[in-house]
Amino acid sequence: ADQGRNKTKMSKLATALLACFAAVHASVEPRTGISFPDKHKGGSLSRLGVRTKGPIKVYAVGEYDSGTFLLRMSYGVGAQKMASALADALKPRCKDAKQIEEFEACLLSGLPNGAPKGTELEFATGGSKLSVSVNQKPLGAVGSKALCSAFAAIYTDRNAVCTMNAAGEGAQPAACGLLSPARKGALVGAGVGYLAGKVLG
Repeated sequence: ADQGRNKTKMSKLATALLACFAAVHASVEPRTGISFPDKHKGGSLSRLGVRTKGPIKVYAVGEYDSGTFLLRMSYGVGAQKMASALADALKPRCKDAKQIEEFEACLLSGLPNGAPKGTELEFATGGSKLSVSVNQKPLGAVGSKALCSAFAAIYTDRNAVCTMNAAGEGAQPAACGLLSPARKGALVGAGVGYLAGKVLG
């Protein structure tokens, strides 16, 4: 019985340490409490923002210096409404209606159950095509530098749909207390070493 309890305690400790380890490398958008990795597919988190509709915080957005935008839903939205909102934001920024329609159809294909709270939408604009992923599943891409620039402009031009702030401005380290990243890393390393010793010892 004692052995079983010890295993349970170690399992909980391992889970907490892994969560803490992830938190060392993430920043939290303060208005929604949604976290974003500081590094993502070779890019560094540069800015954070919140798309609102009246009092509703619809989603938080993280912009990476690689040209990738991560949207994490704070409020559930229907598939057509979400896809149409982004398509409508593209229209004054891109004159190619066919490419916008292709983008909208691509996004819709990955939202069979809409975009409930917690859904992650990823848009990569750094190359010659706008790549779309939902919950880390690639959906496809629209080959157009103009469309890439137009999508980035949704969050970067003077008429951006939300205010984007530098990641260091108001962003909070993800959970795991008020320890500095270096201290958190040291504690996580020590904890992982301790667990490894228990398992292998």
